[in-house]
Amino acid sequence: MRLSRPLKYKKSETNTMKILFIFKSENFLAPVGLCTISAVGLREGHKTYLCEMNSQDPLEYIAKLRPDVVAYSSSTGEAKYYLRLNRLIKEKFPDVFTIMGGPHPTFFPQVIFEDSLDAICIGEGESAFVDLLYALNKKEPIDVIPNILTKNNKENFIIRNLVENLDTLPLPDYALLYDNTPMGRYPLKSFIVSRGCSYDCTYCFNASWRKLYAGKGKLVRRHSVDYIIDDIRYVKNKWPLSFIKFYDDIFTYSADDWLEEFSKKYKNYIDLPFFILTRADLLTEDIVKLLKYAGCRTISMSIEAGNAGIRDRMLKRHMSDEQIIKAHRLCEKYSIHTFTNCIVGLPGASIKNELESVNLAIKAKADWAEFPIFHPYPGTELGQQSIALGFYKPDFEKMHTSYMYSSPLSCFIRKEKNIQMNLSVLGAVAIAFPGLKGLIVRFLIYMPHSPVFTLIYYLTKTHIFRKKIYITKTTFFNWLRILERSLRQEWRRHEFSEA
Repeated sequence: MRLSRPLKYKKSETNTMKILFIFKSENFLAPVGLCTISAVGLREGHKTYLCEMNSQDPLEYIAKLRPDVVAYSSSTGEAKYYLRLNRLIKEKFPDVFTIMGGPHPTFFPQVIFEDSLDAICIGEGESAFVDLLYALNKKEPIDVIPNILTKNNKENFIIRNLVENLDTLPLPDYALLYDNTPMGRYPLKSFIVSRGCSYDCTYCFNASWRKLYAGKGKLVRRHSVDYIIDDIRYVKNKWPLSFIKFYDDIFTYSADDWLEEFSKKYKNYIDLPFFILTRADLLTEDIVKLLKYAGCRTISMSIEAGNAGIRDRMLKRHMSDEQIIKAHRLCEKYSIHTFTNCIVGLPGASIKNELESVNLAIKAKADWAEFPIFHPYPGTELGQQSIALGFYKPDFEKMHTSYMYSSPLSCFIRKEKNIQMNLSVLGAVAIAFPGLKGLIVRFLIYMPHSPVFTLIYYLTKTHIFRKKIYITKTTFFNWLRILERSLRQEWRRHEFSEA
């Protein structure tokens, strides 16, 4: 097995440009998409830099570096931080070209007309970014570049085809993150083996993504096993790594040739415990056997709603309670831990419905569960329905980055929102310690929301993650630092949201 060099950069035939990526760290997982965009810039001979907003002053950084381009990759909840900053950047450094990519501009392209960005990238950005840098360098028009939307080319905007062969992309530029943030020292690191998802869950953007790329290529694509092994080996040789999180929407759909090859090569060349995501209605014993052989430690399969009717009709997750329970018990049979998600605060859902999710997760014997509060993201079917029903008036400046924050929907009264916030933290405690379920669902969730509940949640989470979900070989003192950082980030999220 060869270890290919991840990034063989060519000397630029034109003047080198300096690109500054501005990133606000919210967790311990590297944004692989941002690293890939940096990699294609480096491959073209340009220079890339990173400013992490929580630990560095972006305006001071820009004053010293004098970059040609400032770039952001953003989801909807965090976009407000970048947009606020971008206004200041354009005031102080009007000649710096600023661009945003990621889910927010892709599914809310109006942001280009409502704010100070020079351009946004809609959809996949690697080829578009290369073309943009070339045009900026040559001082050529950018309004004709596919996937790049400016204030001037709304009528002529076009989408290019999807990247058909993912192996043509360079390995992500992990050094951008791992050499410049504490994430490099954390022994859990994330990787992505594929792009796309075949399902139409209404809270997710995949249905809109398919419409955006209709006729533009195969939606679900996967790297070769050798590419992924090279990717992981490169990181393993440079930074601490004892646990891997594969962050694909669905790691595998079946026990196919790719999974068989992966299980053998991963075992031979990597041999580290790992985490994957899939669906309960896809999991089979053949899949579990291959994953277990390779070293799979944890499988995440979301329940989303314990009420079968809500799950089927509102969320379009067409799977039965029996399938969910069977899949979790199958993991238990092979000593693989399980992680699930149950959405709280779905439009029109009752507290009784929320408790059905707690009951189903306990019945399935999930080792851990998160209870995120629903947020109506742009480009999602359920988000648009919430707006159409009058439950939500789009105001993304106020949308929170924490899924434990109060529901933005007007269909719930304050008392219901308080219960939802309590359930978002204490529901997880009930899954981890089912003996506490009665106390939690009969009494605690009806109390005023308290930071004490959030502290209990984080203490429970770090205990279960350390014992079952992730094996990261961290010392006790590192564990305390991780807990402290998580609590500080959660506090900062609330602080920024109220700003």
